[in-house]
Amino acid sequence: MTDAPVLIRDLNLDYPSGPTVLSAAHLAIRGGALTSLVGPNGGGKTTLLRCIAGLLPPSSGSVELSGIPVYGRGALSRRRRARILSVVLTDRIAPAYLRVEDLVALGRIPYRSVIGTTDAREEYVIQHAMEQTGVTHLARRAVGRLSDGERQRVMIARALAQEPHIILLDEPAAHLDPPHQTALFQLLHRLVSEGIVTSAVVATHHVHLALHFSHELVLVSDGTVRTGTPQALVDNGEMERAFLQGFGGGEVPILDQTRGWFVPSSLGSS
Repeated sequence: MTDAPVLIRDLNLDYPSGPTVLSAAHLAIRGGALTSLVGPNGGGKTTLLRCIAGLLPPSSGSVELSGIPVYGRGALSRRRRARILSVVLTDRIAPAYLRVEDLVALGRIPYRSVIGTTDAREEYVIQHAMEQTGVTHLARRAVGRLSDGERQRVMIARALAQEPHIILLDEPAAHLDPPHQTALFQLLHRLVSEGIVTSAVVATHHVHLALHFSHELVLVSDGTVRTGTPQALVDNGEMERAFLQGFGGGEVPILDQTRGWFVPSSLGSS
């Protein structure tokens, strides 16, 4: 495993027969970190995440996972990629009647020669993934009977059952209430801090959670990316400029640096 499990060089992502959506000359997502992709709506967070995941080929440039290309000559096979990287998207693709333990078990497919077969180690990995995410008590419940918060933890358990080095998540807190949003980011921070995964990369519009829990930020705005620690990007004004560029609609808010919220300028940071 390299110091930068995800390495991007000279990347361009374009619309078909259209303009460039995103460019990144160099982006290294380091190991041992929870990295959040943040920026205004439409800035390209999800586009970048899907490109890293192997779901959206770039028009030019390269993406590497653990030093191996995702696209082009010598690219990782889907099976090998699934052993390095797991993805949790916002799409609801799990059948509602499927039991939680069966959904989590789907994470073992990259390691199986015959679908539906398990052995003692497979069972251990599945159970351990549920323990790590606190969903063991839900094992026999139908997925359709889960709350949004429970379902997100189950989807992360399925991802962990792949035993990945890297986990990618697209807006994982989008449908959760505030306490469950915080609990989810706490979980992701712990998974990285305890070395259960080498890196976690989250595309999120929850700026306050990204600022509080992330080790690194990738600020995606105006077709470019900028990286740094949360404190550095707040202190140098990059966060505020990225979100407020072209802002219209009355009083311009300001970033409350303590709380991570944009508040009316008349309130200041009080």
